[in-house]
Amino acid sequence: MQTVIEKKCTLWESFSGILLFSLSDKLKFSIKASLSMALAYLIPLSQGWSQASTAAITVMLIAAMGSVSESVLKGAMRALGTIIGAIIGMTLIAYFPQDRMLFLISLSIIVAIPLYLVRAYKGDPSIFMLTAMTMMMVFKNGEVDDVFIYGLDKTYMTIFGIMVYMVVGVFLWPINVEDTTSDNALKLSEVQLQLFLDRNASKEEREKSLALLFENESSLEQSTMDTGTASIDMKQWHSMIYNYKNINGYLTLLSMHDREEYTDSLETYIPNYKILENEISLLFKGISLAWGDQQEITIPEEIKPEYQTEMIKDLSHLDRASLITTIQDMQKLHEELRTLARKLNRIHSPLPTFFDSEVIPENRRFLWGDIEHLKGALVTFIIFWAATFFWIQINPPGGFMIVALATGLSVLTTFTPIKPSMLIVVFTFSFIFATFMYIVVLPNLHYGWELGLFIFVYSFISFHLINPKMTIFFLLGLFTLGIANTMYYDFGIFLLVLLTFYLFLMLLHIFYYIPFSTRPEHLFIEMKNRFFRCTQMMLERGRKGQEGQESWLVNLFAKYSEIHLMSTVKKMQLWANDVDTTYFDTIDKEKLLAFTKEAEKFAYLVELLYHRDLMRKNNPLIQILIKNYTLPYLSDLLGEYAKGKELKDVDTFWKDKQQIVHVVEESLSKVLENIDFELYSRKDIAELYENISLRKNVWLSLFHSQELMEELNLSVLKQSRF
Repeated sequence: MQTVIEKKCTLWESFSGILLFSLSDKLKFSIKASLSMALAYLIPLSQGWSQASTAAITVMLIAAMGSVSESVLKGAMRALGTIIGAIIGMTLIAYFPQDRMLFLISLSIIVAIPLYLVRAYKGDPSIFMLTAMTMMMVFKNGEVDDVFIYGLDKTYMTIFGIMVYMVVGVFLWPINVEDTTSDNALKLSEVQLQLFLDRNASKEEREKSLALLFENESSLEQSTMDTGTASIDMKQWHSMIYNYKNINGYLTLLSMHDREEYTDSLETYIPNYKILENEISLLFKGISLAWGDQQEITIPEEIKPEYQTEMIKDLSHLDRASLITTIQDMQKLHEELRTLARKLNRIHSPLPTFFDSEVIPENRRFLWGDIEHLKGALVTFIIFWAATFFWIQINPPGGFMIVALATGLSVLTTFTPIKPSMLIVVFTFSFIFATFMYIVVLPNLHYGWELGLFIFVYSFISFHLINPKMTIFFLLGLFTLGIANTMYYDFGIFLLVLLTFYLFLMLLHIFYYIPFSTRPEHLFIEMKNRFFRCTQMMLERGRKGQEGQESWLVNLFAKYSEIHLMSTVKKMQLWANDVDTTYFDTIDKEKLLAFTKEAEKFAYLVELLYHRDLMRKNNPLIQILIKNYTLPYLSDLLGEYAKGKELKDVDTFWKDKQQIVHVVEESLSKVLENIDFELYSRKDIAELYENISLRKNVWLSLFHSQELMEELNLSVLKQSRF
């Protein structure tokens, strides 16, 4: 029976091994996409079908959306999306046969929905893109004659383009998703082992390892989206990812803080600590070997730490909390590794694969309610009407297709680093190239294979030599040539078509700045404030829960913040990297990116604290601690930052790390010295100290973020460039 990590040797791999060379993934993709473009033109032209360019545009859209792996299921889903789009589009035409304005109003509202889903969907968005484009392409420029035949032709050619791309993708260098998953899992396991071994190393080394950990976790999550051919089901795969996430959580906590004074004498407090540490290292190594060589993992028995209670009592409360939390996290890490090892052994067993999956959080396929996605949908709606007004007033060559392209491609330019000004530059190069082809090459093509080779070369240049984010705009030059069975060479019309494309690109350029600013520094500041707002809402939920003052509004804001926190951090990193520091000479790009990395760690810790607060809100010791807590809350400070305040504007109490640690230690001593711990279970006591230690780590991460903010002086980013 095949396993998820079994690697298949394709015919090309065997052949390339003999020839001592192999093609890169990018080159393979470029060849496949270019061949699909050529076939999407040649087959319809050879059969005398109309709308060949529609099939080619479909191939271009699918390839430009970044799809690499292909399957029959993907092709079927894209075809289904196209049919749904055609049904909606032609139904609207049937409802408003004589009233073009009502049709356009209805279409503009409905088409915004799938284009919003393109932004919100975490998987392959080409399905929703094709749905939206088909809705618009079945419209025959407001004409009433043969509109349904026209719509059916458009739909048929769109589906034909999908099938061409699918067949080429499935049979020419098919992507083996299992191999990718296996490699990603192996890399993540190796990074985890290294981080565990270096958990007490220097801060710089730990930060590098943590960055690699988050990066590889994300890669593994992405790779599992296409494991439909694996011998275990998706629920089991998600359960393994859940184990990996838990392991990463414990490793993050173990490596987050600097080495404590008692670290060198841990065996004094926990005699069997060394055994626990060695077994964890062996489990990490065994899991790596299991992914690499399919070796069976030797799984040790459960181990329980042996606490020397009297000696632990001599530690301060913060040190005691840190020690107990470290050991508890080590024990939980050990158990999580044992669970993952049992699943891997099941996968590699000759018997049918089976293991029970834990109750895991639902895997979200859509990111609902993202503010930029909602703004983007509004911008798309505005672009639709601006392009429609242009089409009605000017009636350019290509007709309503200009509206469809401007509306659909707005997804690629709204709230993304792709600047329309750069796209205009790219299209200019394409225009020069297309003009040369139109004058020198096309008139001299006499055979079908020559035309096919020409389309292949043009497409290959676009896919292989142009930045992938701008490929589609260079490839638009191919569609200005008007390739059809009967060619009419009129340079005036050709220039008019080019002018039309320029005008639609100018629409995208105008609405890149209107009605919302998309300057990187503006969006970075906006993401920073939202990041602090999300963390504040999440901590407020835990605070209100412990105080028994929960409300549906607090819970709603906290749930929204939990869903969007990490995506906000990722967007903050994206725009920080795009900030042009030549306009802000006091901003150091490396420190700016370092701040966003620290923000990612802080967000990770806040998420851990949020979930643990929810799990342990009924712990009597934590309730006592919260009830008697008299110091300012961290959420209050985060609320100040969420309003856009700078570090210099907040209370001096929040800036003095030593003072805060001292005051917190004193406060803890006063609260805990009045508690009779003999009345509570060991579990409740351990959870109390885990809670204290986790809050300490959250504080330490925030201190580092504050130091970076102070060095950066982020207020300069609010200034105008001009």
